[in-house]
Amino acid sequence: MKYILDSGMGTELHERGYEVPDWKKSIWSAHALNESPNAVLEIHKANIKAGCNVITTNNYYVTPAILKREGLESKFESLTQRSIDLAIEAKEDHPDVLIAVAFPPIETSFRPDLTPSDEVITDFYRGIGAIAKDQADIILCETMSSIREGITAAKIAKEYSDRVWLSWTARGLSGEDLPNGESLSDAINAGNELNIECQLINCLAMDCVTQQIETLKESENFGIFANSSVLEHPVTDLGPDCDIDINHHSNTKTVSPKEYAEEAKKWIEAGAYVVGGCCSTGPEHIKEISNLLLD
Repeated sequence: MKYILDSGMGTELHERGYEVPDWKKSIWSAHALNESPNAVLEIHKANIKAGCNVITTNNYYVTPAILKREGLESKFESLTQRSIDLAIEAKEDHPDVLIAVAFPPIETSFRPDLTPSDEVITDFYRGIGAIAKDQADIILCETMSSIREGITAAKIAKEYSDRVWLSWTARGLSGEDLPNGESLSDAINAGNELNIECQLINCLAMDCVTQQIETLKESENFGIFANSSVLEHPVTDLGPDCDIDINHHSNTKTVSPKEYAEEAKKWIEAGAYVVGGCCSTGPEHIKEISNLLLD
């Protein structure tokens, strides 16, 4: 394994007692860029101290469509830059740590049905790219719920960076399908046509991720940053109207950092290029993963 990515930001902010509004109706972790920027800085620093060598900017919910919920769409550029500034400050004493600027979904997580036209999302990603250019070591297109948005994001990312990571999210009891019903395998194959550095999977229970190792290995390099959870009493009726949040969060059981690292060991042994954490992970999870490499 070459890179340890950092842990989740939104859930860690909540764990530390900061206000993190409901992610379906608010600007979620982006709230901290306005109200608690020092908390974002401290979480970045804690992840670096724990052993990660790539930190992700906290601009996941900094999109015009989502910022509009709180009348902040005019702050898209300034909040994106603030997220980069905080990452730069966090790593100033650690020159080997890389900054991954996020290309997030333009709309609510897991809702590809809300994704607007190609023209709109292209303009959105070019907006981030113009800001990130010359400041990003990597562009991370993350939590992509459809091939259309994921491939569009990655194509635009390549205009601004030589290093692009494309991360898909998935649904269901095994993680074999994207939220819009397309297969993860088809998504990986589409990503392979772009000749990008790495394809990943994120934001689902860690046991689901492990089931998709062979599919992920269809990419040149693969990575994983899962949730610190396993499925428990999962919803089995996953029709087109199923709320993915019910399946991924309400029917999962949180696991400890050590348990998460034990699962991550399987990913590393399978040849993962990148391992990190998503929801319900914190710097303690990253520390446990880092310890694996020292054993």
